[in-house]
Amino acid sequence: MNGWLIYDAPEVERNRVFIDKWFSAAVLRRVDLRLVLTRDIAYGIGGDRAFVENQCTNTFPDFAVMRAQHPVLSLHMENMGIPVFNNAEIAHICNDKRLTHERLCRLVPMMDTAFVEAGCFMQPFAFPVVVKSSHASGGRKVFLCRDKKDYASALALCAPDSAVVQPACDTLGKDVRAYVLGNRIVKTMMRLSNEGDFRSNLAQGGDAVPFVLPTHARQMVEAIAQQFHFGLVGVDFIFHKGELVFNEIEDAVGTRMLYMHTDMDIVRDYLDFILGALRGSA
Repeated sequence: MNGWLIYDAPEVERNRVFIDKWFSAAVLRRVDLRLVLTRDIAYGIGGDRAFVENQCTNTFPDFAVMRAQHPVLSLHMENMGIPVFNNAEIAHICNDKRLTHERLCRLVPMMDTAFVEAGCFMQPFAFPVVVKSSHASGGRKVFLCRDKKDYASALALCAPDSAVVQPACDTLGKDVRAYVLGNRIVKTMMRLSNEGDFRSNLAQGGDAVPFVLPTHARQMVEAIAQQFHFGLVGVDFIFHKGELVFNEIEDAVGTRMLYMHTDMDIVRDYLDFILGALRGSA
């Protein structure tokens, strides 16, 4: 069994510990797993046939684990018969906050959300508002804006990407992430920001503790999972008016807090899930 673990080159070093866990799990399962960088992949159509080539290896993958935002590459590989985890639909929808909200707005409660194109500076809601780049992740390009100057600056920093704009929730600095493997919730964590930053992401200096998901929130996650064929994702909620409100779905979800604060080996579990899915499709 051969697999590709696909990353953008700039993300490799800060994810080295996570990548090494993939290699360790693969060796124990006799999987030949290769780290493949998107910059080394050529793909397209040649002679009326689809092709995908990696200049660093001649090994053709039986599956790919996509840890980068390249939905067209994911779709291309799937069209060639290569299973990709997460799949191309998730890469397309969940890496675009606008599409995620469009998909789920009638299913789960969420903050009012405006989609603002680059170059448009109309103010859809009263301040304070949160501005997020439509395709950003990890707490990057997320801004709390208290006035028009903040708002214009945030939109400029998001450009050339579009942005989603929401009224600020009434409980800044903490959120909840439900880790979903397949259609099953495997762990839930509450993230807490450090002082001076409203973002609770670990990459932005936050911390995390295990969290028991209330029944109504668990039902929301289960309803969301029925809309997709997940590999491994994070379904995130924020707190507003004493309730959990849907925030976003993280595709190539970070797992550092699971290793810091639980005894779960999520890489092992994810690889076992992938191998089980491949056996089921054989």
